[in-house]
Amino acid sequence: MPTAAWGKPVLQFLDGTQIMNPRFFYKIHEGYGFGASKRVESLASGSSIDFLFLNPSGSSRNAYVSLVEIVGLAQLYADIYVNNTITSNGTAIPILNLHTGSNVSPSAQVYYNGTYTLGSLIYNTVVPGGSKREAIGGLASIGESVIVVPGTNFILRVTNASASDTDLSVRVLWWEDPI
Repeated sequence: MPTAAWGKPVLQFLDGTQIMNPRFFYKIHEGYGFGASKRVESLASGSSIDFLFLNPSGSSRNAYVSLVEIVGLAQLYADIYVNNTITSNGTAIPILNLHTGSNVSPSAQVYYNGTYTLGSLIYNTVVPGGSKREAIGGLASIGESVIVVPGTNFILRVTNASASDTDLSVRVLWWEDPI
C-alpha cells in the first residue's frame, strides 16, 4: 500500500483509485457513517418541535456530528441547547447506515417530541423559509464538526416564527469512532 509523505498509508481501492475525500467519506466506507431525517408537516404558528441527539452513557464511541440541516417553507427559529435533562426520549427517528452493505448499528440515537428540561443555549439562528431556488433561501446548517461524547446530548428546538402553519425538515449526519 502506498504511503503519504507523512508516513501514513493512503487508502487505495483495488482498481488503484485513492480516497482523497474528507474523513466523513472514509468513515462511511468503514461502515460508521450515519444519517437521520424527519419531516414535520403543518407545524402551527408559534409552535416548537424538539429534536434530541443522544450519545448514551456506556456508549463505546464518540459521535462526530458533521451536519445539522433545517429546511423550512416559512421563517423558523433554530436553537441548540446542551447539558439537557431528559425525562422521556420521545419518538425515535430511524437511522440509516450510509454504507448500505454494513451491518454496524449506531451508538448515538435521534428522537423528537420527548420531555426535556433545556440546558444552556449555545446556538441560535433564523431559517428564512421559502424554496431553495428562491433568493430568500430556506436552509440553515449548524453543528459542523461537533463531538458528542458518551453520556451527553444536544437538543435542537425549531420554532415556527411565521404567521401560518408550515412544513419543515431536519437532517443530521454523523460518524462514530470507538473510544
